[in-house]
Amino acid sequence: MTTGLSPLLETKRPRRIAGAALGLGLMALASGAAHAEDLQKLSVVLGYVPNVESFGPEYALKMGFFKEEGLDVAVVPAGQGVDQVQMVSAGTVDIGISNPELILAGTAQGGKFKVFAAEFQKTPVAMTCRKDSGVEKAKDLEGKRLGIKTPAKPFADLFMSKNGIDPTKVETTTIGPNDISVLIAGRIDCEVTTFAFNEPRLIEAAGVPVNVFSFGEFGLNSQNDSYFVQESFFNDPAKKELLVKYLRAEIKAWEAFFKDPDAAAKFMVDGGFTDGLDIDQQTYQAQKQALYMKDALTAEKGIFWINPKTWAETAENTFLSKVTDTKIDPTPLLTTEILEKVAPPKM
Repeated sequence: MTTGLSPLLETKRPRRIAGAALGLGLMALASGAAHAEDLQKLSVVLGYVPNVESFGPEYALKMGFFKEEGLDVAVVPAGQGVDQVQMVSAGTVDIGISNPELILAGTAQGGKFKVFAAEFQKTPVAMTCRKDSGVEKAKDLEGKRLGIKTPAKPFADLFMSKNGIDPTKVETTTIGPNDISVLIAGRIDCEVTTFAFNEPRLIEAAGVPVNVFSFGEFGLNSQNDSYFVQESFFNDPAKKELLVKYLRAEIKAWEAFFKDPDAAAKFMVDGGFTDGLDIDQQTYQAQKQALYMKDALTAEKGIFWINPKTWAETAENTFLSKVTDTKIDPTPLLTTEILEKVAPPKM
């Protein structure tokens, strides 16, 4: 199968330097060292453990796209307990990839940030329901049993409030943060929150067809995996130019992703970035993920474009769900300056 993606870079091979070639070899090594010194260092922390969601940074690094832009980029994996907002605030990393709710919460606590790109146009955060529950629209939740993951109650309450659902008519129960067994067993009809291309596939693999309701279609949209830096970093003209180079390289990687999502999934699994990645799940996720990364705005402006309307919606919801004590105006946070210079492809 033609993948449309370049193979993984080979590991360095030992070189034999003999006789008359010795001088030339040493000169080449010295030249290479000097070139390495010319590369400008930059660091980015991922939004989660490396998987196809973070294909762009990993592929750009492996394929040398960053180096082509004169950058020496360190990609820092994330996961449970990693606080990207704190890391950017402390200067531990230059670029953070995180969700708007957390960036807004950091802003409410005094952080000064600039958001310059966003992977998702529609949030993959969702409610997943058994198809046999009869829940076809939000209002159908009344009279049903809803499992709410431990940290998700504020958003479950907000989902019901925004969609005219009487909470007294919904039987709720608390479930674990990764628990899908109660839905599979039929002890609940729906659960929140889920990721549109993670839990639904696992549930259906267990023989239970589901309906998936993206929060983005029910008044709770968010540009997940937004790219941000300290405001002071952004205001430095030299560092701002580094962001242009960084994003240009990463967008090149995402172009490869859209040409062949299946190959992108294979790259992440075969690359050994994270133990235990499943090729079927990653392929499924890559195919679904592409749909959440594109919309009318990206068709007009380009992928990774910042949507002020979505950020305003997220800021309101972050306040209503008491993630922030005050309603944050996201306007000063947002910039399309880097995107305009990079001119990402329109899709």
